[in-house]
Amino acid sequence: MYDTYKELLLPILERLKDFLKNDMGIKILNDNSEIIDSKHIVLKEDTVFIGTGGSVQLFVTMGFDKKLLEKLVEIFYVGNFTSKVEFREIKESVACEIANIVIGNAIKNPVDNSIINITPPILIHDAKSLTKYKNSIILKTDISTDVGNLQMTVIGPQKLFLEKLNLKGNIKC
Repeated sequence: MYDTYKELLLPILERLKDFLKNDMGIKILNDNSEIIDSKHIVLKEDTVFIGTGGSVQLFVTMGFDKKLLEKLVEIFYVGNFTSKVEFREIKESVACEIANIVIGNAIKNPVDNSIINITPPILIHDAKSLTKYKNSIILKTDISTDVGNLQMTVIGPQKLFLEKLNLKGNIKC
């Protein structure tokens, strides 16, 4: 038996915080995780979606505040933008690459040690909310930084979380 939070989700959260702090030089102010008892979650304007497949099936989103994503673009991209279109395209690439780096480097399979497949990241601009599927549960983490907030959500099978996850209400990472 394994602990879903400790063995599956905590490595993703720790990699995300490490990436922001050590790779990007962004100061983490605080973070808060909670299980959401809701049928949907409100998304940030710039949210990246990644799915996992195999024995661990999850939907993971990373939503960026505008100022935070602009700061990340500034750090990633060296040079001047020739147009608003170019800036938008670079911003999309940076958001997707960050999600890909964090999820790809951190996700482990505590179920059976088989390979976990991840989908290519997709940036969602216009979606306002994400609805969970039947018999699933949402874990939401808000990370506050000195330049804006990042929201990460993980939606997964209720069975995976409830039988293995010792989370009650709000938790601190």
